[in-house]
Amino acid sequence: MIESIAAIFASLASAAATTKVFKEIVRGKKGDTRALLEELKENLGYCWMVVEQEVDPLKIIPELTTTEYDRILRTEFDFNSLKRKRIQPTQAMMNTELAAFIDKKTEDLLENIYDKIKSMKRIYRIDPDNPRIRWRRRIISLQKRMLLLMQHLRS
Repeated sequence: MIESIAAIFASLASAAATTKVFKEIVRGKKGDTRALLEELKENLGYCWMVVEQEVDPLKIIPELTTTEYDRILRTEFDFNSLKRKRIQPTQAMMNTELAAFIDKKTEDLLENIYDKIKSMKRIYRIDPDNPRIRWRRRIISLQKRMLLLMQHLRS
């Protein structure tokens, strides 16, 4: 899985690299924007634990948070203000699950990320031992979306 992440996100292919990029993105941001980005950084860190350190996904799912997103969602915050431009295609993402986000707004991708987190947490609460659910695959899918958001925000 790390290979596919590296192929799509050359400069974001490790936890250390994403931490560095997050620092660049967060620099100068204030208020709700900063709080949301910090929450995303924390959630992405948990995803990296599954991918790089092979931590059991069932241990990190309860740790994923949506608190800041939910709080900001109740306000008049414009999620597209994070980046006004639409998501641009890259050759590496063309034949992946991420191709669905080409030319979408920042808000659409952000909403999808948090919908995935909430869905995972809901399934985890109800049926964590379901053998048909591939938790690691779900975490990696979530991670790819977060990396796409990071790439989009810094472009």
